[in-house]
Amino acid sequence: MIKIMDNTADTKIEPSVRPPIVVVMGHIDHGKTTILDWYRKAKVVESESGGITQHIGAYEVRHGDKTITFIDTPGHEAFSKIRSRGARIADIAILVIAADEGVKPQTQEAIEIIQQSNIPFVVAFNKIDKPEANPERVKQELARENILVESYGGKVPSVEVSARTGVNMDMLLEMILLLAEVQELKAVANKDAIGAVLETHRDPKRGISATLLVQDGTLKRHDIIVIGRTIETIKILNNFLGVQTDRLGPSSPALVAGLSEVPSVGEPFLAFSSKPKAQEYLKQLPPLSTVETRKNVVAPVAGEDEKPIFNIILKSDVVGSKEAIEESLKKLESDIIGINILRSEVGDVTEDDVKLALATHLITIVAFKVRIDSSVRELARNQNIHIVEGDIIYRLLDDTKQHIENIIPPIIERTLIGKIKILKLFKKEGNKQVIGGRVDDGSVRKGAVVDIIRNKELHGTGTILQVQREKREVEEVPAGNECGILVDSSITIREGDICETYREDKIKRTI
Repeated sequence: MIKIMDNTADTKIEPSVRPPIVVVMGHIDHGKTTILDWYRKAKVVESESGGITQHIGAYEVRHGDKTITFIDTPGHEAFSKIRSRGARIADIAILVIAADEGVKPQTQEAIEIIQQSNIPFVVAFNKIDKPEANPERVKQELARENILVESYGGKVPSVEVSARTGVNMDMLLEMILLLAEVQELKAVANKDAIGAVLETHRDPKRGISATLLVQDGTLKRHDIIVIGRTIETIKILNNFLGVQTDRLGPSSPALVAGLSEVPSVGEPFLAFSSKPKAQEYLKQLPPLSTVETRKNVVAPVAGEDEKPIFNIILKSDVVGSKEAIEESLKKLESDIIGINILRSEVGDVTEDDVKLALATHLITIVAFKVRIDSSVRELARNQNIHIVEGDIIYRLLDDTKQHIENIIPPIIERTLIGKIKILKLFKKEGNKQVIGGRVDDGSVRKGAVVDIIRNKELHGTGTILQVQREKREVEEVPAGNECGILVDSSITIREGDICETYREDKIKRTI
């Protein structure tokens, strides 16, 4: 759990048992969201783009007379930062592994995060209804990751489940409640709330909104809260179902709206009964260091003039996705392209974004799950500002990568074809010149690039537009023959010059 300074002087109130906060982790498509869907009886999978959960969500589940709060973390690799934050604010983790697929890269990452967070966890072998399911093989793979389940002589409990058919789903809840009982989770409901920010976004109607997790105390409508360095008033308070309420106790997800600033995901919050108390608390905080100061505009990459810098304006619907996309975009940087995130914000693409792009070289606007008004889109189109947009993160990243690769200058490979001794200049009109010459080496071909050599020095370049042999147009003339050539070059070719002809191949570079 995140440790936060207590905001109440009342230490005489006896704590009571609170619901466990459970984080669900695992590899993409192994069934994390399907498990939660089975519990809350709502079709989350179908409403999510591409079947991938792209924001942290928090949900309450009842089992008998007990309540469990679940945090759903995204499975895509870009969301490692979100997943690690999810684990840090949880009491218990469920490591979901598909019994037909086994340990995958994000399974290994989830194990590492769980171990670093030092929280108890249970392994859920999902999809055991599939004919190819093999939980024993997966247990052996876990053993190679130094995770021993109880049936292998270890201390990690495991349950074989099917979120599709409901097999052993109640048993998984009972295991969670058993782990919670062992931990003796306690909280004091009758005091001002403390907790953490799970997610933030801009709502077109209600402004800046956030999902908060109450870790201790009770959050009430009209409470004054401090998030980071900002004082906010709780104007709209909803439970996880979106139903308006007056108060939410320990371990409860809370949806708040009408905030003045976008808070960072994972940031702690403290509630106070009055604004003066909140202001007094802020005065006691140490000043922010330069590193901790929030920035929406990232400084350009310095000292890399030898390669092109690709500038990006990133707009996203929520902070968690924004940070994850930022992290993935920076990984596209290589020895042939620099990545500079010029602006990174939550909110729709605006005219100001396009105007900033106009002043910048090699700029693209990357838009994830945000709106782009027709007037803004038209302005971008007229000014040749490219917008990469989408609502599935890995496709957005792939499209951005493709766009970056399209603007990277290709490698030009030149292959020497032949050498021509210039015997005479017959005619010149503008850059087009008709010359006669003798092929001394190799051949001369239509479409070849020529270097014009005079006195053993490169004097200029051109392109062969046409080749004639004995007054007939041909594609190629081999060595030992004389020919007529139509050359396009800004350099006037003279008798005695040597034209070296080349084939140029453009090789696309990838990142």
